[in-house]
Amino acid sequence: MAMDNNPWWGILGVAVLFLSGWTYFLPIKFSMDSEEIRKKSLFGTERKKWSQVKSIVPDKYGVLLSPFPQPTRLAKFRGLSVQFSGNREEVLEYIRAHTAE
Repeated sequence: MAMDNNPWWGILGVAVLFLSGWTYFLPIKFSMDSEEIRKKSLFGTERKKWSQVKSIVPDKYGVLLSPFPQPTRLAKFRGLSVQFSGNREEVLEYIRAHTAE
């Protein structure tokens, strides 16, 4: 089977690129209250109670709420990533006020 001139490979490539960066293309809404933080997207809602957050790892784009007290590679998979929207200091202040850190 020849792979030349098959448009499905191009469609598959575009789909893989889109899915790998869906957070840049689709809207995500974050909401925080005294109990938890919620991340709502097209794919569902993620919730993390403040009591589950053991450490926070901020960078220039957002903050990772980790369930581990020390840095670990698993934090990206088990934690919750919150992106800033021009309100970096307000978000960090609110998160620090609600976590044990």
